[in-house]
Amino acid sequence: MIWLPLYLLFYAMVALYWARLSARANRDHETFFSAGHHLAPWVSALVLAGASVSGWLVLGGTEVFASQGFGLPGYILSGIALAMPGVFFFKRFWLIAQRLRLSSQAEVLRCYYQSEFLVVVSATVAVLFAVAFAGMQLGALSRLLSFLTDGQISVPVAAMVLSSILFGYVVIGGMRAVGYLGAIQTVLLGAVTLGFAAFALVGVGGFAALNAGLRDLATDPETAVLFQVAGVIQFTAGLGREAAAGHEGTALASLGVILALMGFQASPLAAKIVLSTRSLRGFAAGQTWVMAGAFGGGIALCVTAMGAAALVDPSLGIAAMLGDLSPWFAAWLFVGLLAGVQLVAGLGLLTAAETLVRHIYKPWFHSSLGRKETVTVTRVVIGLLALISVLMQVLTPVTLSVLGALALPLALQLWTPLLGLTWARWITRPAAITGVGFGIVGVLLTEPFGQAVLSFFGLDLPWGRWPWTLHSAIWGIVANITVMLLISAFTQRLAYSDEAMEVRHLMHVTLRSSPRARALKTTAWSVVLAWLFLAAGPGLIFGNSAFVTAEGAWIMGIPSLWAWCLLFWAAGLGMVWFLSYKMEMASPLAISIPAYEPPPRLRRDQRAAELARIRVLLVTLGVGFSLAVLLALSFGS
Repeated sequence: MIWLPLYLLFYAMVALYWARLSARANRDHETFFSAGHHLAPWVSALVLAGASVSGWLVLGGTEVFASQGFGLPGYILSGIALAMPGVFFFKRFWLIAQRLRLSSQAEVLRCYYQSEFLVVVSATVAVLFAVAFAGMQLGALSRLLSFLTDGQISVPVAAMVLSSILFGYVVIGGMRAVGYLGAIQTVLLGAVTLGFAAFALVGVGGFAALNAGLRDLATDPETAVLFQVAGVIQFTAGLGREAAAGHEGTALASLGVILALMGFQASPLAAKIVLSTRSLRGFAAGQTWVMAGAFGGGIALCVTAMGAAALVDPSLGIAAMLGDLSPWFAAWLFVGLLAGVQLVAGLGLLTAAETLVRHIYKPWFHSSLGRKETVTVTRVVIGLLALISVLMQVLTPVTLSVLGALALPLALQLWTPLLGLTWARWITRPAAITGVGFGIVGVLLTEPFGQAVLSFFGLDLPWGRWPWTLHSAIWGIVANITVMLLISAFTQRLAYSDEAMEVRHLMHVTLRSSPRARALKTTAWSVVLAWLFLAAGPGLIFGNSAFVTAEGAWIMGIPSLWAWCLLFWAAGLGMVWFLSYKMEMASPLAISIPAYEPPPRLRRDQRAAELARIRVLLVTLGVGFSLAVLLALSFGS
């Protein structure tokens, strides 16, 4: 009760100090949303990596290894999975926004696809990250704070305190505060990850003792399954309906984890950082050396070692470890975890509020809203979202976790419109929109939220969560791509808007790859597919015995699957470097991108249309609520 409040007070003072500096640089509202598109490349590289990893890989990843062993080795390769979308999208997405002078994912999708549906999807994903995904982590830290103070600080009070710090610096400083404070938060997160790993190894008796303990578990018939992938796939009805043989950790389950992780850097949160950066010079280095290299290595080594130590000795979990350490050091580790979680939470709050106000409320209902008033309304919405998150953390934690589980797989569904925007010009507007719609349905039908909604109306599905041991991300993206391919085949002759034609010309003429990169295209595809097959796909089953002798000894001294994933982390780092630099997917570009001058259009008075939309919205909400109550009373249980 001395060190922890003291550290929290110091952290809050630093956060508010940076918020004050940012507010002065913003002149209160002029560059609130995107920091004047002037974040330094090194800052963006750090913030992208820190937000991608957040605190959830330290908290959640450790728990996965401690409870499930090495049956889901996809988590070990999280750094590579999180880096790959950035390599594919960031450079081209930044250039498109630079050409069209846009500052958010929703704006770019609206401009290119002329789709309000994609804008709503982008806003929904941002809200899920801000309220539920980050809220789960803040809720876990609130419970941890209450535990560390022996209940003297209750969970509701802890949630309010932590959220107040977050709310303060986001509302005051905007994107500039999120960016520059985020760089500090990322460094803190990396430091505490190393600290936790070091103390876990000390607690278990060293690396040799850790491997000895793992070896004892591997030779026990009851726990030996924790060190193997349970086949390529198991055709079960899903969690809650039918148990898998051995455990749920199949090779394709790990592939689902990899794909879900790839959703974050296709989300509007990552796009916000990218479009607030003043140049694209840091994308290649950030994705290669910071994300895949430093954080990827930290996950593959440190987080995995922490989880393995807790598997050997359950008393080495994060909460128990913090309770046993010196109070001043435990307080520092807690603040480092808090910094990592608040990084993604602050970014999510700002992105969600901006999308809701600037890209939905303002164009649909209040087009005359000025810049200063827009910032004011956005600050109010940030406060409302933060309050909703706190209330759900305290009152409905189960609902919060159910909603939080949707964030990554739903963000993954934005891959298809982003591919159509940046690489695959044959993906047409109706194909991208319909594909995302079917992808969302695929995710909802294989997650508890969608199943609970259907059950509320009396419709019970014959499967549970993740049938066939396939993550909802796989079910969604398969439906997405299938529908997208079919519709694209029949809609190639449709016309494009002027802005879309400008983007297509920029991507496929101005940014045409060099002859060297085009010559390496086949090699690049082969490398990526081989890595996905062996490191994240069916080839994972080879990792069960690749580093095991005929007598059953571990050749590398560590579990075979761990050694297999470390090998493919190193190979994945080389692959990310190859794609970023040799294939020029993320490398700097020495050309200037002038602003696009759209053809002049008459601005119509929207006030009557906006009032009509408000009336329609209110009537729709009333009718929808009445129908929901009627159906629930008629068919619900």
